[in-house]
Amino acid sequence: MDLLNENIKYEIRKDNCFDFLRYLFAFSLILAHFCTLTGIEQFWFITGSMRVKAFFTITGFLVTYSFLRRDCDISSYAKKRFARIIPAYIITIIFCMLLGYWVTSLSTKDFWSSEQTWKYFFSNILMLNWLEPELPNTFQCNLWPQMDGSLWSMKQEVLFYIIVPFLTYFMQKVGKKWICIPLITLCITTYPFINVQTQYFTFFIGGMTTMLFFDVFNKYFRFLFPLSIIAFFFSMFETLAFPILLIAVAYNCKPLNFFRKYDNITYGLYLYHFPIIQLLIHYGVAEYNLFLCFILTIIVTSILATISWFYIEKPLMKKCA
Repeated sequence: MDLLNENIKYEIRKDNCFDFLRYLFAFSLILAHFCTLTGIEQFWFITGSMRVKAFFTITGFLVTYSFLRRDCDISSYAKKRFARIIPAYIITIIFCMLLGYWVTSLSTKDFWSSEQTWKYFFSNILMLNWLEPELPNTFQCNLWPQMDGSLWSMKQEVLFYIIVPFLTYFMQKVGKKWICIPLITLCITTYPFINVQTQYFTFFIGGMTTMLFFDVFNKYFRFLFPLSIIAFFFSMFETLAFPILLIAVAYNCKPLNFFRKYDNITYGLYLYHFPIIQLLIHYGVAEYNLFLCFILTIIVTSILATISWFYIEKPLMKKCA
């Protein structure tokens, strides 16, 4: 059963501002973590929670589309997903290890022989970040001593990548409406009663469902959009209302579509911003001048993200194209 006909493929390929949204939410995450780590009040209108919801919604939409567009070729899909996130992620863990060694109060021998050092390395490489988020005697004077607290979402990302082929397989067997409608109904009804990290899965499903029924989304957009605004405003059916609003913005803000022309370094921004903020706080930059600390965070993180994109992510993605 064809889950993605040519008409839907054409509509989805139309100009959109997903790249702008990625940058918006990436910089919102940096700002949210900057406020948290420096101990100042959150003042930006996009909260950390909203950013994660947006991230998983976009992932659900685009990753599912990518899998179906390649005729559900699991081998090609797995290689592309691996090349997209794993090498850059591993380099980030190594970077954090070296950064921790640079700032630790331990001697070289004590740091590299510490059980905590290697527990950090292996648990984070395996994306079991909660097992050991810190390196020994590192950032202990900061408000939060974690090396890279934003990496917790990587395990969810990989899990969602794994789920996509299974869900699409059953959809091909019985039809997408018999999988998506019960699944999105389950997400909506259980949303208030599940923990936060499980809630994020429901937005991934919301993004996937919006993509699979993109023809319906376009046909009834004039009705769905205002209804979604009302539902979101009153915190009703957020699992479906938020993805509809986000995808509507992506396809109806044409002045922002030009971001597609440029390379996208948002994954690197996500990976590196947290340890950079921690490093600047460690050396007293935040205490000296918060604005300077934030500007340096953006500059240094952007440089590292650009290096990651051009020398790690982009070359590997080209090989798997």
